[in-house]
Amino acid sequence: MVQLDKKDWRLKQKERLKSYQGTHRRQEEAVLRQQLLQMVSWKTAQRVALTLSLPFELDTQPLINAAWQAGKQVVVPQIKHQTMVFVEITPQTSYQAGPMGILEPCDATIVQSETIDLVVTPGLAFTKTGKRLGFGAGYYDRFLVNYAGPTVALALSCQIVLDLPQDKYDQRIMTILFDDHC
Repeated sequence: MVQLDKKDWRLKQKERLKSYQGTHRRQEEAVLRQQLLQMVSWKTAQRVALTLSLPFELDTQPLINAAWQAGKQVVVPQIKHQTMVFVEITPQTSYQAGPMGILEPCDATIVQSETIDLVVTPGLAFTKTGKRLGFGAGYYDRFLVNYAGPTVALALSCQIVLDLPQDKYDQRIMTILFDDHC
């Protein structure tokens, strides 16, 4: 399957994620979220970077809520002048659609990347060894090249693959969480 180029991989993975619905998916998402909440890097983090998930992605709202309940600051990506920055959100934050159709806070404060304790990284596909297929804009790869803290991704069973095409600028994720029982 590695013979596909990244564009074909992305199309295929988006369709796989969109078609993976129902009780089994919700249960798998709950298992992955619980795995994250048990990680030392989550428990010790004061500021966590998460995403505002798209409908076909793993739902991150329960993680955002768990972080707030634990007294953590939550930051989400925002695109400013073709660069991804992270901004703090609170339960009172209002949102609008950003340049890529992803919700972004209307008015938020940019935080410095070195103050982020854990980055929960999105993607379309992952290998168990940390390779990641992103959405194609390269924002996370450009961010991660200078980020020294821990990174983790939550991968549904349909997102785990044996191998992925990689370019020299692709950044690996330190920990890939997946449900061994799927």
